[in-house]
Amino acid sequence: MKDPLDDAPPIETRKAVTGILVVVVALLLLVVARPSTWVTVAIVVGLILTIMLHEWGHYIAAKKAGMKVTEFFLGFGPRIWSFRRGETEYGIKAIPAGGYVRIIGMTNLEDVDPEDEARTYRQSTTPKKLMVVLAGITVNLLIALLLIYTILVVRGQQELSTQIAYVAADSPARSAGLHKGDQIVAIDGTEVSDWETVGKLIRPSAGTPVEIVVDRDGEQVAMAITPQKIDGAGRIGIGARVINTRVSPIAAVPKSAVVMYAGTEKTVLALGRIFSPSGIEKYGKTVTNSKGGFSGDERPRSIIGIIADGDDMVNGDYVMLLALLASINVFLALFNALPLPPLDGGHAVIAAYEGIASKLTRRRVRVDYRKVMPVAAVVMVFLLMFGLSAMYLDVKGL
Repeated sequence: MKDPLDDAPPIETRKAVTGILVVVVALLLLVVARPSTWVTVAIVVGLILTIMLHEWGHYIAAKKAGMKVTEFFLGFGPRIWSFRRGETEYGIKAIPAGGYVRIIGMTNLEDVDPEDEARTYRQSTTPKKLMVVLAGITVNLLIALLLIYTILVVRGQQELSTQIAYVAADSPARSAGLHKGDQIVAIDGTEVSDWETVGKLIRPSAGTPVEIVVDRDGEQVAMAITPQKIDGAGRIGIGARVINTRVSPIAAVPKSAVVMYAGTEKTVLALGRIFSPSGIEKYGKTVTNSKGGFSGDERPRSIIGIIADGDDMVNGDYVMLLALLASINVFLALFNALPLPPLDGGHAVIAAYEGIASKLTRRRVRVDYRKVMPVAAVVMVFLLMFGLSAMYLDVKGL
C-alpha cells in the first residue's frame, strides 16, 4: 500500500530522533517512578510490535515473491526518522495510527520504471499475490496462537465451574438464599455441568421464577429465584469459581488451536453484530448519546480505549496481558480479512477474481482500479469516521 499522507513535508531528523529518545526515556522513568504503569507501557509496546510484525509478514512474503519493496514504515504522514538498506527505506512517521509496506505496482494506476515492471505486484502470479496480501493476517494469527500456547503451558486452561464464587449483595440470589460454595446441579429440571449452560438457562428468564438446585455440603437444596432484567437479559447476581486445568507442552499444541478457534468464533460474531445494519444503527445512537445504544462493556474500543482500560483488564497479571494481546491479534487478523478494499481481504478478493477470470477466459484479466477506488474511498471514510468516533467516546469516558 501507499501512505495516504505521503506528500507531507519531512521533519528534521535531529529533532525527530531527539523527540523519540525523550519519549522512550520518559516511559522508562514513568515505569520506575510508578511501577503500576508497566501494564500501560507493555500494551503500547505490544500494539506497536503487533503492527510491525503484521507489516513484516507482507514484507517477507513480497521479498520471497520477488517483488520490489521500497518502504517499510511505522505510522503515516511526515517522516521523522528513516534509513535506507538496499532498495528499501525503513523508518518512523509522525502519526502512529498503523504502519505500511510499500510494494511497487499494486494497481494499474501506479507509474513504475519500465525496468522494475517485472517485479511489480500486478505482474506477479495469483498464488504469490495471495501469499503477499494474506501474510500479515497469517502473522497475527500465529502470534495469537503462540501467546495462547504460552498461557496454557505457564498457567493452564482457566474454566468456569458451576460452583458459585460470590453472591452479590441485594441480588435475587442473595434474597433466595444462595451461598458462596454452592454447586449448581440443575435449573428448571435441566442438569447443568458447565457455566455456559447456567447462563443460557437464566438469561431468557427475566421476571420469571426459575427453580435452581444446588449441592451444598453433599445435600441437594432447591430454591425458586426470579432473575432481574439487566441490559436486556435475566441476571441473579452470582459469579462462577474459576478453576485451572494443567496442560502439558505437548497437549497444549492442539489445545491452543481449539482455544483460538473458540475465540475467533466469538470475535466473528462480535464483528457481525457491530457491522450489521442494526449494529451500525445502535453505534450511531451510542455516539449521539441516544437511547438504545451500546452499553459500556459492549461498545467497540479504539486504541485509546484499549490502553486506558488495559490496566483494569490485566489487573497486574502478565498472563492476562498475554491474553489481551492475543485477542487484539485475532481481532486485527479478522478485521483485515474483511473483503473490502483497501483491507488485505479486499486485495485478496481482487487477486482471486483476476486469477479465476484469467483461467476461464484464457486471457489475462486485470481489475481496473479506477472502478475500485470509489469503493475504497467509501470504506476508508467509513473506517476513519468509525475510528474517530470510537476515540471520541473513549476520551469522553476517561
